[in-house]
Amino acid sequence: MQVTFVGTGNAFSRRYGHTNALVEAGEIRLMVDFGHLAPTRLGQYNRNLGEVTHVLISHIHSDHTGGLEELAFMSRFVLGGKPTLLLPDGLGDQLWDHSLRGGLEWISDDQGQAMRCTLEDYFNRIDLGTNWQDLGPISIKTFRTDHVPGKDSWGFIVRDTSSGEQMIFSCDTRTLHPKLLEDPLNEDFAKGPIFHDCQLSQGGPWNVHLWLDDIAYPPQVQERIVLVHYEDTLKEYLPAIRKAGFKVAFPGEVIHLPDWRANLRW
Repeated sequence: MQVTFVGTGNAFSRRYGHTNALVEAGEIRLMVDFGHLAPTRLGQYNRNLGEVTHVLISHIHSDHTGGLEELAFMSRFVLGGKPTLLLPDGLGDQLWDHSLRGGLEWISDDQGQAMRCTLEDYFNRIDLGTNWQDLGPISIKTFRTDHVPGKDSWGFIVRDTSSGEQMIFSCDTRTLHPKLLEDPLNEDFAKGPIFHDCQLSQGGPWNVHLWLDDIAYPPQVQERIVLVHYEDTLKEYLPAIRKAGFKVAFPGEVIHLPDWRANLRW
């Protein structure tokens, strides 16, 4: 299993793109979130929408869902297929009603007549529960996160089914269940890189991401953290990041398991 970050920046980043990742294992090409910059960013790394077999959505902010309309139309009208959309409990209806319906509900059929569509006309939909979801070469487990008050959001554990190696995506959160991460007996969280969102400066949207100074876990957890979802001012903060002992993921890096540290250039 390997992951390529097509972007590693926050919602306003142009230098690093949105934090969206392509996980590959066997025949699976899984995008973890799919923001409005994702189609363009994929092309920059000689990848394309036709490769995407599955999309996993954490919440309905545009830097995580904004590319889905293009993927839906391209798949239906050009590629002739249906990607699989993986949705945490209850997120599917929110995604359709509040993000996608305006652009995707009405199309023209082959006779030029109005045709009303649903989410399932564009995607094979899988609603994820709280248990592991087996997708053949990979398995996925969701966990609730605390991002914006009143907004449902999730993080993900993506595991290689055969080897048991895994990676954890915090997605967007202002807390990451530290008791779960710190419990060595909780095997769901006990290993693998943690791709952890962060906010470097104390400005912008308040209290919806952990600030860099607030990401503090025991050493055995801290050494597994790889920072993503940062501002375009990242270079100013690299000395502080190095002092804290964190790794940083950059766009275009291909990170392989199990030796994921060797594939990070910083």
